[in-house]
Amino acid sequence: MGINNSGKTSVLEALSIYCHPLDLKVWLNTARQREQEYRVSRTPYLDSLQWLFTHDAMIEQEKLNHGVISITGNGSFKVQKIEAIYEELEGIILIDNPEDKLHPNEIISEENEDLIDNNEDLWETRKGINLSITVFLAQEQLISLINYPQNPLKENYQLWENSPLSRLSGKKEPSLLTSLVSPASHRSDIGQFRLLSEVRFANFKTDVIDLLRQMDSNISDLEILLPPHSLSSRFNIYIQHEKLGLVPVSTFGDGVRRLLHIALKLASVKGGILFIDELESAIHTEALQSSFNWLVKWCQKMNVQLFATTHSLEAVDALLEVTERESDLVLYRLEPKENYTRVVRHDWTRLKSLREDLGQEVRW
Repeated sequence: MGINNSGKTSVLEALSIYCHPLDLKVWLNTARQREQEYRVSRTPYLDSLQWLFTHDAMIEQEKLNHGVISITGNGSFKVQKIEAIYEELEGIILIDNPEDKLHPNEIISEENEDLIDNNEDLWETRKGINLSITVFLAQEQLISLINYPQNPLKENYQLWENSPLSRLSGKKEPSLLTSLVSPASHRSDIGQFRLLSEVRFANFKTDVIDLLRQMDSNISDLEILLPPHSLSSRFNIYIQHEKLGLVPVSTFGDGVRRLLHIALKLASVKGGILFIDELESAIHTEALQSSFNWLVKWCQKMNVQLFATTHSLEAVDALLEVTERESDLVLYRLEPKENYTRVVRHDWTRLKSLREDLGQEVRW
């Protein structure tokens, strides 16, 4: 919790990287996550990746050419600490075939061979970064030296502008199963189709429908369909409703679409971690408590740990109403200062006392 631009989303980004420290795809996806709605004018990948690192306003006139990230944690996850360092690179690409720099129909004659030999256009400079990642494992979590032959684990990536990315395939261990719900991710039909397909193949669909029935007991099924008399060839997600029949999910409004998206994401990370940015977004105030009730219930049932951001006092009160134990809820308030961010921790007991007994403001 915190005011605007206090760093709430940055905390979720740091957690995502901490859960997948050696997975370059997660680093790149996290770097571009905030621009998912802007398909045309996105920041280049390398620039986005650099902005994950701390930038000091004191050197705004000086180009920052290196950065460091350090994240530590404790718990049952085997990763104790990660350190990442990036450095800017500049390389030279040599072009062996002069024809590549000439017009396709131009003939290389004896007269222009000397010109080609002395032409600086036959080499190009290219910008890049070197990303070095070190993962320190907790000694008590090292069950098998076969799986983790050395501690710390190290990976080094060199990424160049306008070059294809390699070494992205395969799951990088150690890692945790995670998924993120952003304020706008529920508006992506492609993402919804993929999620519904994944939970269907993983036999999670029944769980998702059970979640939705907590909101509307008349919901009985979910399908990806193309209506037979549709003027478009575009598929859509339909809800089978006992009173309304087959209805496009979009007709239920933005709130239901987001709750469906949360349900699909939750069902896809059984035993893992779910991140929700702006927990209360698109959900009517009167529906917060009932929505959070099934969210908490099913997080517990599916053994999913939830990290969520909010700046809504109504959301905090609703969460207090649907949680019962000390271990169910902890609130962290971020307070940006001049050169650092102060973090205030309220456990469930203290938070409940502050809100219900004293009626105090806990957002700032």
